[in-house]
Amino acid sequence: MSSSAYPRFPRPSTPSTEPMLDVLFGNLWPDRDVRARPRLVAAAGAVGVLAAVVLPFRTIGIGTFLVLACVCVVVAVADDRIRRPYHLASATLSLLLLTPLFLRAAEWVGVLCLLAAFAVGATALAGGRSVPGIAASMAAVPLAALRGLPWLGRSLAEAPRSRTWAPIVRTVVLSVLAVVVFGALFASADAVFARWMDALVPDLTLDGAPLRVFVVLAIGGLTLAGVYVALNPPRVARLAVLPDAPVTRRFEWLVPVTLVVAVFALFVVAQLTVMFGGHDYVRRTTGLTYAEYVHQGFAQLTLATVLTLAVVAVAARKAPRATARDRLLLRLVLGVLCVLALVVVASALHRMDIYEEAYGYTTLRLLVSFFEGWLGVVVLLVLVAGIRLSGAWVPRAALLTGATTLLALAMLNPDAYVAERNIERYRATGKIDWYYLNSLSADATPVLAALPPALQPCVVVGRTTTGDWLEWNLGRARAHEAAPHGLPGGRACLTFAASPVPAR
Repeated sequence: MSSSAYPRFPRPSTPSTEPMLDVLFGNLWPDRDVRARPRLVAAAGAVGVLAAVVLPFRTIGIGTFLVLACVCVVVAVADDRIRRPYHLASATLSLLLLTPLFLRAAEWVGVLCLLAAFAVGATALAGGRSVPGIAASMAAVPLAALRGLPWLGRSLAEAPRSRTWAPIVRTVVLSVLAVVVFGALFASADAVFARWMDALVPDLTLDGAPLRVFVVLAIGGLTLAGVYVALNPPRVARLAVLPDAPVTRRFEWLVPVTLVVAVFALFVVAQLTVMFGGHDYVRRTTGLTYAEYVHQGFAQLTLATVLTLAVVAVAARKAPRATARDRLLLRLVLGVLCVLALVVVASALHRMDIYEEAYGYTTLRLLVSFFEGWLGVVVLLVLVAGIRLSGAWVPRAALLTGATTLLALAMLNPDAYVAERNIERYRATGKIDWYYLNSLSADATPVLAALPPALQPCVVVGRTTTGDWLEWNLGRARAHEAAPHGLPGGRACLTFAASPVPAR
């Protein structure tokens, strides 16, 4: 029988041998030539174990800082670029941003600084330069928990063949065994030593085991993710927005931007009118008090500053630069717009200052004032970039200056600063919000303890809790020293608001 009598079926296609993760991340984040590093995996695991011992059931303090500093050190060891100026500056700034965790009792300050440290460190590791690149750099660290799985598998497979693996494990086991045996003997022999051991050795109970396991996985995984990004950074430069073709007619960008400049100029004229007209002019023309007038526009002025940066970015991309006249016109128009934007920033900060004097000081108002001030710094950076007609460095500089501004806010001790300013306002006007002062953290206690004795129980009771040395925090330690002890609480503090505090 002829072979042609049998039906012919198509051959099954050969399945792709390319790993699924390589297909998922593609050329944006290849995993080629990333050699196994079992020592770094072991170091990340050790950091996770340390975190599980230190962090659970403790408030934020020196122990939290030490754990996160160990994370930074392990990641820095994995980064061969650490000696470059930008990477060294980013690593230093990230470490400094962790210090408010034990310097300030206000947890919101520590959280904001921790987020800023992550942003600065992730951007340095992944190499983001543009705004999309910086955003992708921050996303790269959590995504590395997935992308780095093949590298982790190679490192774990190579670990048994490493000649240094067994000695390290043997040393750790023998050291722990020696400390446990001799520590138990001396603790049973001496009460003082036993108390010290209780402070140093965590209470490892079965009830806390699930939480400690979770902390090991979370902190160890975060460290491993940072290590992988340092060893194999993604190609975030490919996410940069490609330059657009400039407009063919000059008026297409010049007319809209010039109109924006005209609106800004009109606003500046209005501010000068208010400045010379005074409070009576504001009340006569608007029907508002001056405090109401300045409060009315702070958010709008902040948004106007942000939109100004967007206008400058779009105009710089679309404006032609072929001739010297085009470049001069671009510098002139955008330069005037940036200068007027700085006037808007100054106006917004002035408005907030007057509003705080009228209605009191809060940490939120202080935070947004710092944010508006940082926007002014960004406008200055854009102004310099416009003079040079080169702004590729601006996103990184904006990130670093923003993180530095946040660090400056933390060093100011915002809760203590707000308490001090409110007390000064109380001395002058007799007005104060005791309920808000009670909401401030222990950082404000040394300032509030300077109030007359009759008022101290209203604001300092309940701020002096302390823990072991791993929970040590400078703000809480100062509060413990400054706060009076044994005073009754629960008074109706508003009854004292009518009489101003005598000036010292």
